[in-house]
Amino acid sequence: MPLDKGKSKLPTFFRPKFPWATPNPSSQQTSDPYEPLPQSTRPQTPRILAVEIPLNVLRPVAFRVFTKKHNLTLKSDALALLCSFVGRRCGAEWRDSGAGEKLLDEVARQWRRNEGANGVLVDGGEGLKSVIRGLEVGGDSVGLSREKSFDITEVPSSALYGGGAGMDDIAAAADAGELEDVEPCAYLKVIDAFSQPKFAYNPLKKQFEKAPKPSLLPPPQTKTQLFRTRYNLLHQRLLRTETFQLPTFSAASSSAAKAVNRLTPISNLLGRSGQSFLLFGMLGVSPSGLLILLDPSGEIVLDLSIATAIPEDGSWFTPGCFCILDGAFEETGKFTVFTVGQPCAERRATSVEVFGHVDFLGNGVTLDMSVSSGGQQGRILRKAEKSLEHVKYLFIGEVELDGKGTLRALRKVFSEYETEPPLVVVLMGNFCSVAMGSSGGSVGYKEYFDQLASLLQDFPTLTSSSTFIFVPGDNDPWASTFSGGASTTLPRKPIPEIFTTRIKRVFTQSRGPNSAIWASNPCRIGYFTQEIVMCRDDIFSRFQRNAINFKKSDHPMEDALSQPEATGDEGEEIDIKTKNTKVSYPHSPSPLDRFYGIIGILLAFTRYLVLQLVLADPRMQPSAITYESCHVMNPGKLVQRRMARWVEYSPSIGKGKVCEAGF
Repeated sequence: MPLDKGKSKLPTFFRPKFPWATPNPSSQQTSDPYEPLPQSTRPQTPRILAVEIPLNVLRPVAFRVFTKKHNLTLKSDALALLCSFVGRRCGAEWRDSGAGEKLLDEVARQWRRNEGANGVLVDGGEGLKSVIRGLEVGGDSVGLSREKSFDITEVPSSALYGGGAGMDDIAAAADAGELEDVEPCAYLKVIDAFSQPKFAYNPLKKQFEKAPKPSLLPPPQTKTQLFRTRYNLLHQRLLRTETFQLPTFSAASSSAAKAVNRLTPISNLLGRSGQSFLLFGMLGVSPSGLLILLDPSGEIVLDLSIATAIPEDGSWFTPGCFCILDGAFEETGKFTVFTVGQPCAERRATSVEVFGHVDFLGNGVTLDMSVSSGGQQGRILRKAEKSLEHVKYLFIGEVELDGKGTLRALRKVFSEYETEPPLVVVLMGNFCSVAMGSSGGSVGYKEYFDQLASLLQDFPTLTSSSTFIFVPGDNDPWASTFSGGASTTLPRKPIPEIFTTRIKRVFTQSRGPNSAIWASNPCRIGYFTQEIVMCRDDIFSRFQRNAINFKKSDHPMEDALSQPEATGDEGEEIDIKTKNTKVSYPHSPSPLDRFYGIIGILLAFTRYLVLQLVLADPRMQPSAITYESCHVMNPGKLVQRRMARWVEYSPSIGKGKVCEAGF
């Protein structure tokens, strides 16, 4: 039934659940022209008197928001347009109430979302005018809070996850109170390590910038730039912490001067022997075998004879790690270390203040949408994410298809979720207990996946409702063909299609909305505002082999290893002695062992190794812990003493739990 033309027009964001239930005007309504009109039930907002803001008055505020915070440059015509917009929307109290700065921040964020990394120069053209027109539709003043921000949900569906849904669908469901009906698979995207957009960190601007597509054979300076970028990122993060910030009051008093912690470059130690310093840099090994610390200004030999690790029972220190050293500079040119600590972690909400406008995954969701300051669009995404309480992820590690009891364990796990299928099932390698190159070729390896396909055919509900993601390990092709199962470079390519045809046929026959995804190692999952990193690596045993020993002969974390491993591949043990701080090798070391004896990395793709949230290491017991708001899970090994073990993750609460079942 059409609405009565006499009623006031509903706002565009209002979507009644039952339009036909809208009450009609009363039939008893009189035609007396002097009778007062009925008051609207919608809360009335106070009118704001527009003012004219001079350019020189708004310029410092706009510079602080656009240039300092969002790394944008304003032209004169754009500033004039913003002066008119802020004066019209915020009135005379635009500065005292902070509404003007919040409005400019909304404009900058929306410009970033529309123009991307290439829109550094903001002019008064059609691009800025369209942003302002979009914010004008909001109707409410922004002088209250970020939660009552503008309605910026009119984003094309193609900008989000590449699915068939968009922000307008979530907004409609949010208005109708039916967020449970949102299809979660439409907002799920798996990002391959070789297709994720690349951002380069600019230390001068202290911002990330769009970089060209990387190459497998980068120029030689990429290796140097890798460690320099890591140093700059960690250094600027340390300077943002309260420990290394200068006091706002005068430091003339001795108590204030002693309380300040300062990081000293290595080049500034010359001629200052006998004094104590705080150094920050990367541990390394010199060509003569001595343990050294490096930063962009130089290097220095370390003496760890009296050093103590902080914390003593919870950290690994190996060559290639960045750490903070507290010690004294000696006349001999060495640095005597008292304590060794790792750079403190930074919460995501703090990083958002600096890099909130960057879309690292390329799925249309910026970093700031995951926190409360992410505006209306982020608020709707987070609300939809938390409302889907039934969504589950399964992470299963070390699925050795040729192992004893592996298929029975998988059948047990799949049976637990046949009635309530999870959204995602992640199977992580190794998928073969022996490297493919040494196990008789590719025919036997393909038969293992054919057996898995036969098992999946018995669970049609699971294959039609869940997305299966396969992450390769060291023994999987094609890397194992050349390495024989030893550690190879990261990231690694997905398992070739020649071995996956039977499994793909199972998902094609189920005719479900999802399918099997053969991902790289590592890879990432984008789900609403969450970012999940998955990596399969024997990182703990590698740390154990290369760890620097301090006062104790046994490293305190060795007890956590279920299967300790004291030697490296082919018996090459790397032991960094404490007494004389010299690195000794049983055999003649190769050039790689001298500096990076830990793992090979494709230098142009190191940006994917920054965060590991799901780290599958079969030599560690399954676990799920939270550190500084970052949830880290390790599914461990699937089969352990006739028990099947896996990790179940609930994205609505951001927590995972270790599950087990006998078979």
